[in-house]
Amino acid sequence: MIKILNDIDKIKEFYLSDLRPWIIGFSGGKDSTCVTQLIFNMLDKLHPKKRKKKVYVLSSNTLVESPFIQTRIKKTCEKIKNQAYKNKLPIEVEILKPELNDTFWVNLIGRGYPSPNRWFRWCTDRLKINPMTKYIQNKVRENGEVIIILGARKDESASRAQTLGKYIIKNSKLHKHSSIPGALIYTPIEDWKVEEVWAYLLQVKSPWSDNNRDLLNLYKKCDDECPLVIDRSTPACGTSRFGCWVCTVVERDRAIEGLIETGETWLSPLLEFRNWLKEIRDKSKYREPIRKMDRKRKRIAEFLGKEFNQSEHRGHKILGPFTFETRHEIFRRLMKLQRKFSKKGFNLISPEEIKAIETLLIYEGDNISSILDVFNENIKIDRNNNVRHKDKLHEICRKNLVSEKLIEGLVKIEKDFSRLSRRTGIYNRIEKVLDEYVQKNFNEKQN
Repeated sequence: MIKILNDIDKIKEFYLSDLRPWIIGFSGGKDSTCVTQLIFNMLDKLHPKKRKKKVYVLSSNTLVESPFIQTRIKKTCEKIKNQAYKNKLPIEVEILKPELNDTFWVNLIGRGYPSPNRWFRWCTDRLKINPMTKYIQNKVRENGEVIIILGARKDESASRAQTLGKYIIKNSKLHKHSSIPGALIYTPIEDWKVEEVWAYLLQVKSPWSDNNRDLLNLYKKCDDECPLVIDRSTPACGTSRFGCWVCTVVERDRAIEGLIETGETWLSPLLEFRNWLKEIRDKSKYREPIRKMDRKRKRIAEFLGKEFNQSEHRGHKILGPFTFETRHEIFRRLMKLQRKFSKKGFNLISPEEIKAIETLLIYEGDNISSILDVFNENIKIDRNNNVRHKDKLHEICRKNLVSEKLIEGLVKIEKDFSRLSRRTGIYNRIEKVLDEYVQKNFNEKQN
């Protein structure tokens, strides 16, 4: 414990050395809990007049965390917040979430992205890095520089030790952030062994009244946690076992498997759903035969009279997004799970996500008028209404000498986005419609 006490003194000395605010990355695992507890206790023992700078405790909720882990982290964050307020400490606690446009279900079902794997891990940036980056950049703008506190340790793995060594600033306790100027990283327990982390957690009482033995028991069931990912230099969750319950990057979800084996059998439907997502990912009958970006390349190649070569990976043609039928089936199965888990107080998908999915499906040309059509397996169109609408549109466009197809596309975008509280992405959609219109006109004139 002598080494631990010396490190606590170093943390205190570093806190008092300047006014740059600290941002603690809190994942709820042993290392981030250890760092948060160290800093909380240091501030609590510090004279109130010396607590001059803010400490922000940040956690990340991807919205697809395991319900078991999500509940624990949420409760712990609430305890830290309340105890800090009671002790009059300059600590603020926030749980970051991805933007609606970036959530897992909006991309998987709405855009048809295939389930993530090692080569196409589209989830990490959208669910974890982007919310964290945006928050840190805002704090940098407010303060000039910020210091991010992580529970990273060299003892964790050779890759972690290499990463910590790569970005270190010479003659300093700090490391450079790989992508955000003005953000520096401090890893106060980087030289600790895992035994020292547990010794501290089990021998020093949690200041917010958490039972760290419960955390130890959770590790016995699930093993490693998913680290808080702040940039691409941070190891992602591919080899860990605390992570998103839908994660198909790992071969097996050992966290939920471990929890189920120790009596949490109510989690079994989540594991079955996740395994099904992994199973269908690379089967051609569930995917479009060609990627969206390749469709445009193919049209250009055909126009220029050149040969089109479909994108490949390791000698295999890269399939396109999930078909509409596959997305419908994923949605129906998810909603069946939602009904089951909502009774236990867990929400797997939000109403806002469902509305955004509906908007994307309609925009991409799915033959639905509402998401309820998918849920009720009742895909149809009101033909009479469509005819009336087209006649009126034709009359207006003819009178004003405007392209009917262009206005139809723009009206469709407005209709889709009018039902959303946040119209994120509308300008990109408008730009896409205008781009396609200009390109089509150009091709016609060339012919």
